[in-house]
Amino acid sequence: MNNIFILVIGLIFILVLMLIYKQILKKIRIIEDIPTSSIKGVFIGLVEIKGTAETENEILSKFTSTPCVSYAWGISEHWEYEVTTESTDKDGNTTSSTSTKSGWTEIEGGIVLQPFYLKDETGVILINPEKAELEMTESYNFECTNADSYYFEYGPPNEVSDSTHKRRFFEKTFSLHEKLYIVGQAKIRDDVVAPEITFDSLCPFFLISSKDEKQINSNLRWNTWGIVFLGFLIWIGTFWLWENAEGNQKNLSTYFKNYWTYICTSSYFAMPLFVWFFQVFNSMVDLRNRTNRAWSLIDIELKRRADLLPKLFECMQGIQAYEKETQTTLTILRNEISKTENSSATSLMGQINILAEAYPNLKSSKNFSALMHELSNTEDRIALARNYFNETATWQNTRIERIPEGWIARLAGVSLAKIWNAEGFERSNVDLNFKS
Repeated sequence: MNNIFILVIGLIFILVLMLIYKQILKKIRIIEDIPTSSIKGVFIGLVEIKGTAETENEILSKFTSTPCVSYAWGISEHWEYEVTTESTDKDGNTTSSTSTKSGWTEIEGGIVLQPFYLKDETGVILINPEKAELEMTESYNFECTNADSYYFEYGPPNEVSDSTHKRRFFEKTFSLHEKLYIVGQAKIRDDVVAPEITFDSLCPFFLISSKDEKQINSNLRWNTWGIVFLGFLIWIGTFWLWENAEGNQKNLSTYFKNYWTYICTSSYFAMPLFVWFFQVFNSMVDLRNRTNRAWSLIDIELKRRADLLPKLFECMQGIQAYEKETQTTLTILRNEISKTENSSATSLMGQINILAEAYPNLKSSKNFSALMHELSNTEDRIALARNYFNETATWQNTRIERIPEGWIARLAGVSLAKIWNAEGFERSNVDLNFKS
C-alpha cells in the first residue's frame, strides 16, 4: 500500500510540474510569434506593443512619492521560534532535537491601479491594467528594527507572534514615462471609436512589464529548465522511496547501480519532450492562423479604403457644388444691388462682398484638409497591415526552416508563407478626380 501511495503522490507532483511547464512554453511561443505593433497599427485581437507610460492623472507612490501610473507596496515582519521534536528508535530510546523556524509574514500591502496611456512615435492607446500580470520595477526596499522611527510610522502598531522586531518595506512602480512592454487583447473602447488593451477571459494571458521582450523570454526559459530539473529530482526520489518503502533500505549508490533505475530515469525525459512537441505543434497551427489573419487585415483595410474614400469624396464634391452655387447666387445679387442707388443697398452690398469672399475659401480649405488627412491615414493603415503581415509571415518561415521545428511544421501541415511585395500583389487604387 505504501508503495502505491508514494508512486501516486510522486506522479501527481510530476503532472502538476508538466502542466506548469506547458503553460510557460505556451507563453514563450506567443511572445515570440506575435510581432511588435506600432500603436497606430494596433488591430483588434491579441497584440504586442511597446511604449512609455503616460497619464494626465499621475499618482504618487506610498514610500518614495514617485510620480507613476500604478504601484504596489507591502510591509513584511520577520518571526522566529524554536521547535522541539522527539523520536524513538527501535530499542525504545527517546531522543529530542531542537530546530529553529523563521520567516517573513506580510502584515500590510496593496496595489493601486488606474487606466493609463501607452505612447510611441505613432500615437497613444488606452491601457486598463485590471487583472493583468504585472511585472513592476522595484523602486524601494528598506529593512529596519523597532528602534527606527520608520518601523511604526509606516507600519501597524501591533506585531506578529514571535516577532524579531524587524520589518521590511518594499515598493514597486510603473513610473511616469517608463518604458513598458505589453501583450494583451485589443478591443474597441466603449466611449470612442478607438482600441484599448484590456483583460479578456479568452485571451491566453495579459502581461504588462517594465522588462523588455528579451529579458522576459530569458527568464521564462530559465524557469522551464528549472521545472524540468526539479521534476527529474522528484522522479528519482519517488522511485527510490518506492523501492525502500517496505524496509529494504538501499543507499543512492546502490540504487544507481541498478539497470532498472536507468530505464525509469530515462523515461522521465519522455514527458517534457512530449509536452514540448505538443506545444510546438499547436504553436505552429496558431502561427499559421495568425498569418492568415494578418493577410485578411490587409483586405479589411483595402475594403475600408474602397468604401470610405469615395463617400468622403462625394460628400466634399456636394459641399463644393453647394459653395459654388452659393457664390454664383451672391454674385448675381451683388450685380442686381449695384444697380440700385440707396444707403440700404450700399450697406447690404458690403456684407455680401465679405461673405462671398470669405465663405468658400474657409469651407473648401477645411474639406480638402480633412480629405487629405483621411487619405494619408488610410494609406498608413494599409502600410501597417502589410508590414504586420510580412513580419508574421517571416517569423513563420523562420520557424519552419529551423530544425527540429521544421519537421513538426510538416506534421502540422504548415508551409512557407509568401511575403507580400508590390510586383506579386496588385490592388486598385481609388481614383479621386478633382477636376469636376
